[in-house]
Amino acid sequence: MANTGEKPLGIPYKYVRLVGTREALNVFFQNAEIDLASEIQGIGRELLQAVEVAIRIDMPLVLNFQGVQRISSALVGKLVLLNKKTKAEGMKLEFREMSDAVRTVIQKVMWPTDSD
Repeated sequence: MANTGEKPLGIPYKYVRLVGTREALNVFFQNAEIDLASEIQGIGRELLQAVEVAIRIDMPLVLNFQGVQRISSALVGKLVLLNKKTKAEGMKLEFREMSDAVRTVIQKVMWPTDSD
C-alpha cells in the first residue's frame, strides 16, 4: 500500500471503506449487491460523512464501484443527493470502475439522454 500512496482511514464504517491517496478520498462499497432499504439508508449516511471527511482534508471524492454488480434506483437517489451536496461544497465527485449494469442504472437516473 505504501507505494501507491493509499492510506486506509481509521474511521469505522459498515457499508463503505474510505481510502485516502495523494489525489483523492476514495470510497469503496462493501457489498456486491446494494438493494436493501436499510442498507441504502446506512450507505447514504456514510457517504455524507465521507463528504465531510473530504472537505476536512480538502480532496475530491471518488466513488469506486469495483466489485459492485447491482444497485437499486433508491441508491441512485442517494447518489443524486450526494452529487448536489458536493457541488454545493465546490467539490469534485467522480464515479469509477462501474460494471455495465451499475453504469446503466446510474446513467438512466443521473445522466439521462433524449433516447431514454
